[in-house]
Amino acid sequence: MRYYRSYMDRQEISRETHAKLLELKAPRRTARPWAKCGALAACAALVLGVGVWKLSPAPAPAPAQSGSQLTLDGSSVPEDRPLPSGTVALGDWETGFVVGDSSATEKLTFPMIPGIDYRDRTGIPDMALSRAYAPGSFFVDLTKEDIQTIFWGPEGKPQADHPKTEQGDLPWTLFWDGYFVHGSAWYDGQGQLTELTVYGEKGRAEFELELRLGDLPFNCCVDMNRGDELSEFNGVEVAGWSQVYDRNGDGETDYICGSEFMTQNNIGVRFVNQNSLMQAEYSGGENLDLGGSQTFNALFVRQALTGGLYLDHLKTAEHIPAWREEEFSTLAQARQEAEFAPYLPASEPEGYSSYTGNKEFYGRLSYQEGIQNMLFVRWSRGYDNVEVAVYRDGCYTCNPVDPDNPASYDLRLYEIPWCDSVPEEYRETVDHPAFRAEDMSLAIVEARGREHDTGGMTYSFDVIHPGGVVVSYRCDGLTAAQVWEMVCETL
Repeated sequence: MRYYRSYMDRQEISRETHAKLLELKAPRRTARPWAKCGALAACAALVLGVGVWKLSPAPAPAPAQSGSQLTLDGSSVPEDRPLPSGTVALGDWETGFVVGDSSATEKLTFPMIPGIDYRDRTGIPDMALSRAYAPGSFFVDLTKEDIQTIFWGPEGKPQADHPKTEQGDLPWTLFWDGYFVHGSAWYDGQGQLTELTVYGEKGRAEFELELRLGDLPFNCCVDMNRGDELSEFNGVEVAGWSQVYDRNGDGETDYICGSEFMTQNNIGVRFVNQNSLMQAEYSGGENLDLGGSQTFNALFVRQALTGGLYLDHLKTAEHIPAWREEEFSTLAQARQEAEFAPYLPASEPEGYSSYTGNKEFYGRLSYQEGIQNMLFVRWSRGYDNVEVAVYRDGCYTCNPVDPDNPASYDLRLYEIPWCDSVPEEYRETVDHPAFRAEDMSLAIVEARGREHDTGGMTYSFDVIHPGGVVVSYRCDGLTAAQVWEMVCETL
């Protein structure tokens, strides 16, 4: 067990894989605490077409005073006072907004709720898969107007000439009042809409809406035993499911409800919500919290299939970032990229060129305007690799260190496991520090060496060159002198 733990403590992903993960700019998820605002109606309970509904109203946030910042719990904090720990200012989400109440909420009554069969999937395992993004893919934040048009269409908000048509920021029948809503659209390299996602949070309640033209949204999980029970509403088949468990590990039970369907205008929909401010009996159920989540989900299904959903305004991106992807089979090909060549090794690393066993070379250029500009090369011999990644245009964030402070980078000062021996303030820099080119030396390379599982040593660090170019090294099976020689020729 001692050797197993020692082995596992030394495992790490390659710098190339790490870079790929950083490139996957997923739609932003936000912090959990949110404004508890907006009673949905004056009544505590109403008898409707399906079950008995009880709301759990919460106080609306007081408006922020002049010279203050509104926080996610609805309170205001003066601009010159730091926010409480764990609190995030609303301004941290440039395009998100808190959904305002309808101007005549007290005049409205609940709509008829569709009867959707939310099959219990609690305990059914999913097999997680990863989502790959095609070269050139990019994300664009949705504006408030973008999200409003999804629900109201190109005509915009209905006229408030009748109490039942009065609206807030979004159709009142969604019951999203008080939710902080934001989203992003995912486009392919030609600027065509691939999928979009809208998120909402309000206290412990949250939802995720995925929309895709012409097909159901992509799924990152393979459910081996789903077996959907389909319900029908407004002539459309709807697959529904529910789960009850501690989804986020906070010690509290979560009530999750999901639905999938294709709209009449051929938009694929997946809507998953977790918890709800309303409690309800749904189709004779006894769990009011689960019933509330089912109610919230069914209200969305009703609005989507009666009021409609629209994506025409988002089909094509206004601006397509320029991009280029290319692979190289030899170092000579990679060195034809003039802006990267000065930072690449002039030849194969010593110890790899003379290796007679199974070895290979791989190179890749990955460029996307304003997002990344990187050239990566790798030599492999068995389980050893020498990897060099060159980042231009400020597309890579590194961890600069002071060479006069060995505690921030010298691996010889710490024992494995590092989580027990490395001070918290140095964990990122000890893992992978960055040095200015003029500070580099053989002594620094030696300080970055540690034993490799296949024998010999391995070294990892970044070098910051004038102009902001960063070169990242990870070298297995070489001596410190061999690594230094490879670095030195680029200085």
